[in-house]
Amino acid sequence: MSEPQIPSSRRSVLSGMRPTGKLHLGNYMGALANWVKLQDAYECYFFIADWHALTTDYANPSRIKLNTLDVALDFLAAGLDPERSTIFIQSHVPQHAELNLLLGMLTPLGWLERVPTYKEQQENLSGKDLTTYGFLGYPLLMSSDILLYQPEYVPVGADQTAHVELTREVARRFNSMYKTRVFPEPEALLTPTAKLTGTDGRKMSKSYGNTIGLTEAPSSIIAKVAAMSTGGQRIRQSDGGDAELCPVGDLHTVFGAPGQFAEIQQGCKAASIRCESCKAKATESLVAVIKPIYEKRMQMEANIEQTWEMLRAQSAKASRRAEQTMVEVREIFDLSHELGAVKRYFGASAEKLLNARDLSGNMDLLGAFQDEAERIKDFRDYWLESFVPRDIPLSESNLMFTTFERELEEPLITAKKKRVFVTAAIEVDEAWNFLIPAKSYEVWTLLGLGRNRWLEDFILPQKVFSQPFAQAKKSLKKDEKIPVVLRRDGDRFLLSIHGSEPVDVTELRSNYAPLQ
Repeated sequence: MSEPQIPSSRRSVLSGMRPTGKLHLGNYMGALANWVKLQDAYECYFFIADWHALTTDYANPSRIKLNTLDVALDFLAAGLDPERSTIFIQSHVPQHAELNLLLGMLTPLGWLERVPTYKEQQENLSGKDLTTYGFLGYPLLMSSDILLYQPEYVPVGADQTAHVELTREVARRFNSMYKTRVFPEPEALLTPTAKLTGTDGRKMSKSYGNTIGLTEAPSSIIAKVAAMSTGGQRIRQSDGGDAELCPVGDLHTVFGAPGQFAEIQQGCKAASIRCESCKAKATESLVAVIKPIYEKRMQMEANIEQTWEMLRAQSAKASRRAEQTMVEVREIFDLSHELGAVKRYFGASAEKLLNARDLSGNMDLLGAFQDEAERIKDFRDYWLESFVPRDIPLSESNLMFTTFERELEEPLITAKKKRVFVTAAIEVDEAWNFLIPAKSYEVWTLLGLGRNRWLEDFILPQKVFSQPFAQAKKSLKKDEKIPVVLRRDGDRFLLSIHGSEPVDVTELRSNYAPLQ
């Protein structure tokens, strides 16, 4: 069997299958066999796309759960391992529907209509009414399935690359529109697909009734192979043939031992091997692969409740990972489940504001092992949520963040387009020491946690710091940050920039006028 071409580093992949009942050899060789191998090289997410099944079979959903279990059992019997992969049911992870809804707000209609399989399935499934919203939107649901787990790769056959390209376009549009990098642009990881036709020589398909099941009983496989078409060759046993043109030859190529096909081809062309013998040898090779899978499935069927509980647990695991993405997405759409900074628009009593400055009981902000950069961000967010007056709207910079450190240096923007830099420090020896990036800002906000666990905030207009800051930039190396000290002197607070003469900034303590 062909080996998938995969990078050496361990990254994440995601793929899924619609539940149409038990899988056949075409499904196995077209995808599942390679998924099993991918588990050793990637963090894998594999799901059963039961919502996708409804896009074409909505009129008769009675077999959805049965078919879902059939596919799940075949997944597990073939070697997908819940210890090495996350194997889950799409409808058990509601974030799939949530992300699909939100991405639908920004995806152009024309992008969906041009997906090749949209018109192909309408033609091939002419007996079903597919003029539905759900069917039109299934390519976007597929994109949502992928982007929810932020994978680098999507293992697909060549006929599915259009769906991956749509996913990349949606990710690109989202990231560009909202100035973020929530979604990577996943790449198609093409699945090597062995040639494997059905028992009648046509493409293996349930609709043709020419399949060999992945977990079919060996006795049934023996009967099916014995009755297989030989492509109209060797009408007389003395006639020579070509195994490359025979469906049975495909079985030798895919499942036979190395060199087996060459041996069969030689005997076929010379008419030295009978078709019955050729089929018997192909059956032996095929059953050697299928029998362990069949037996494992039979064991799991005997305890189906255990399999179902495993799927529920795996779906809960997938939901936890999906929620990590949705927290970011909801924040961008201002739909987060936390009250957050919006509470400042509803005012607060003077007593409440005063109490908010006392952080002695706030262990989330005072965490002893908190990373310095994380602490600065936490203090900035706390200041935004708790103290900035409701009549001062501040928004994130519309520059795209590339790293966490870069995010901390990007300014908040006022209604009048003033660039506001916010940073924080803890008092040491009656002073706060800050490092300011050598960038242009109209306002500095310095947050100082006092030794008494009291939060001070100083909002400094550019006129206070512009001259000494400009001089400091000349004396330092490129991209070097500038040291700023805010010192407590009795009831006064003095600001010094890179050793400059101290300036009294006491009146700018909790003075929000510079943000107007």
